[in-house]
Amino acid sequence: MSRLLASLDAPPSGRARPVWFDAATYGQARLLGGGDVPWPSPAELSSFFAKIGGMFHSDAILVDLADVFAQRAAADQQLRAAMAARSRPGYALRTILGDEQARGTAAEAVRVLAATSGPVPLVLSVPTPGRWLVAAGQQAGSEPGPPDAGQAETAAIYSADFLRIFAGTGVDGLLLDEGRVPAGELIHPEAYRPVLNVAGHYEWPVLIRTDAAAAWPHGPVPGVAVWLGSAGPDEPSGRWGMVAGPDFWDGATPPAEADLVLAPVPVEAEPEAVMKQVRALA
Repeated sequence: MSRLLASLDAPPSGRARPVWFDAATYGQARLLGGGDVPWPSPAELSSFFAKIGGMFHSDAILVDLADVFAQRAAADQQLRAAMAARSRPGYALRTILGDEQARGTAAEAVRVLAATSGPVPLVLSVPTPGRWLVAAGQQAGSEPGPPDAGQAETAAIYSADFLRIFAGTGVDGLLLDEGRVPAGELIHPEAYRPVLNVAGHYEWPVLIRTDAAAAWPHGPVPGVAVWLGSAGPDEPSGRWGMVAGPDFWDGATPPAEADLVLAPVPVEAEPEAVMKQVRALA
């Protein structure tokens, strides 16, 4: 069994059930004065994640790769122009994911964080391919609109090729984030098969996150180990977790049946209230 899946049964924090805190944005607000996560600076990055780890004792370290590339695009007008040089869907994503500077920053950041993670699994968090295609198009100055299955399949090829740079860096799992896409608009994960295949090759368990849809909306999907949804599945389809809502920070308890809780930390949350809930989970 992989280290990540084993951690679901025996959380590194010692909690009865693992809790993954999605806390980088909160940390930016509270620790960096709203500044960028210091992805290009290994020492500063390690310090930032160590402080977040000390606050939350998360049962996984979530590395938001989309933020690495968004920072890179925002800082380089020439790169954005290159992303916009062709109008075909996916061109902007292919261009940004091929940027050597961003790739180097991302790979080194993962190596540094994996080297200091101790017993805590490190999970790459990326948008699902269709969502990343749209985000890259927006960074290039266009408005692609919602992706279709064909575009998602194309984007999955680019995403899969990119993910190969993390071979041997200490990655324990891959989280594909659908954001707040409603259940009726979700693309079937089979469109992401190139990504699932790469993750399988490197023995990274794949999790899918849907903040606005229940777990396993399509039923079982080969190559997907865990589904994190806004509610439990209608029918048993595999291990599942709960994406906690804002009431989590008021003391609400996710369903006992959930194998895992993913808790986004609101930027506007009061530190005392946040720490009170974290202590209550110990």
